[in-house]
Amino acid sequence: MILHAPAVDIVVQIVKPEMFYRPAHQTLYQALVEMRNASRPIDLVLLRDELERRKQLEGVGGVEYLVALVEGVPDAANAEFYARAVRDKAMLRELIVAGTEMIREAYDTHDDAQDVIERAEQTIFHISQAQIGQQAVDLKGLLVKTFETLQETDGQLITGLASGYHQLDELTAGFQNGDMIILAARPSMGKTSCLLNVAEYVAVVDRVPVAFFSLEMSKEQLAQRLLASSARFDLKRMRRGMISAEDWTKLQMAAGDLEQAPFYIDDSPMLTIVQLRAKARRLKAQYDIKAIFLDYLQLMSYSGRADSRQEQITEISRGIKALARELNVPVIAAAQLNRGPADRPSHRPRMSDLRESGSIEQDADVVMLLHNEDYYHRGEDDYLPTHMTELIVEKQRNGPTGVVKLAFLSECTRFEPYAEPERFAP
Repeated sequence: MILHAPAVDIVVQIVKPEMFYRPAHQTLYQALVEMRNASRPIDLVLLRDELERRKQLEGVGGVEYLVALVEGVPDAANAEFYARAVRDKAMLRELIVAGTEMIREAYDTHDDAQDVIERAEQTIFHISQAQIGQQAVDLKGLLVKTFETLQETDGQLITGLASGYHQLDELTAGFQNGDMIILAARPSMGKTSCLLNVAEYVAVVDRVPVAFFSLEMSKEQLAQRLLASSARFDLKRMRRGMISAEDWTKLQMAAGDLEQAPFYIDDSPMLTIVQLRAKARRLKAQYDIKAIFLDYLQLMSYSGRADSRQEQITEISRGIKALARELNVPVIAAAQLNRGPADRPSHRPRMSDLRESGSIEQDADVVMLLHNEDYYHRGEDDYLPTHMTELIVEKQRNGPTGVVKLAFLSECTRFEPYAEPERFAP
């Protein structure tokens, strides 16, 4: 870099000053980077003058050491290779420190073993991502990045992951990275189906890798639902083996689409937030997943110390939000509502109906509530069903709220956009 200034542009993308073992090399590297950023020429004499101006020349070993470095300079064409070697050595030193700390903590801790494993795994994950810790940045840099994003998305209605429901995507502009999205409903109102439909669209149509964590249904049951939904085929007939030759063709075509989708299912029961975060990190590293789906939040277990279930749900909710931020992906989690809607004349759900809500309302960036009035009038002969489900966007931290109308095709467990019935003039 001393003899070839453009090499700085390559190295700076890989190496941070603190990655150098010797303080003198950290100082030299910082000076070179700042000279390059200021568009100043770089050579041995100019570097010496810059270090003298900073009163750092003697601290790095004087002119003699600079000359020795220049004489031992490797080929500038291999700058990227050498930069990666510096970064790799820094990561190995961090692993040594982390490993020593893990051993000490394993001997001395009184915490739950899973908590210790979580901290160890998180440390190693960050090292593997070459994250030495985020620092505060000034507003100017953030504004530049914001305008770059605006230019990239200019004219695009959807800037996040599309759900497959046009009205919902118009309202939310898609599910955004780092967001925690809650999809809540009363039991048997279709929250699993809706969650699966969105995950299917993201993975099958947009070919975006997703992870689906199911605490309620087995992976085999989910596969059946996905196949029935994708083929628009009656799930009951599938389970009973009532399949004609024509049906087989239809199902095989749907299966072909699903087989190509980057859709990863984990049906571990009694999952804790520690386990969820560990599994998600591995899936992110292995498959670069872009979205996480969870069915459903209140079924998660808690391995820490909490006096009540509400406190446990609070910690689980915070852990899910932290996971979304850490992996920078949207986490869409289903949740169950309490009996509040059934006790109201209107039956319309509210955020406060979130069962054992804890801090879910506060942590979530988006809260969506499913409401189907037909659900509350089952078996009533004088009730005319609407066959409509409302997806109520009750909260959106960075956007408007609203209602999206959907139709639930119960035979194939699929939500479709609702078509208003035709009205004829009398």
